[in-house]
Amino acid sequence: MKRIVVIGHGGYAEGIKQNLDMIVGKPENMYFIDLTREDDLADLEKKVDGLLESFNDDEVLFACDLLGASPFRVAAMACVNHPGKYYTVAGLNTMAFIELSIESDLSIEEWADRAIETSKTALVKFPE
Repeated sequence: MKRIVVIGHGGYAEGIKQNLDMIVGKPENMYFIDLTREDDLADLEKKVDGLLESFNDDEVLFACDLLGASPFRVAAMACVNHPGKYYTVAGLNTMAFIELSIESDLSIEEWADRAIETSKTALVKFPE
C-alpha cells in the first residue's frame, strides 16, 4: 500500500486536510502531521516515527510545506533509512494534493514525480 504523509509548520497539514475534505472528501491514504510552536525537533520525530510504525512495510510519500525546513529534514531522514520505499517532496499545491488523494498504480517514485509536475502545470498568471 502507498501512503502520503502531509507534514508542515503550524496548521499546514490540518489546512490541507480541510481543503481536501471540502473538495474531494477525506482521502483514505493520507495522514497529516503539524509541527506546532510547542514542538521541538524530537517531538516531531516522535510523531512521524509513531505514524510510520503503524504502516508496516508500506511505501510512503512525504509532502512537506518547505524545502529544507524541520519537517522536510525529518522526512528526508526517514527516506535515507528506507531507500526506494520512501520519498519526500516539498511545495505542492492543491491540484497535486487532489491528484495524490486518488489511488494510483504508479510506483511511489512516479507518484512523487507526477505530484511535482502537477504543481508546475497548475501555476498560471491571469491575464496572460
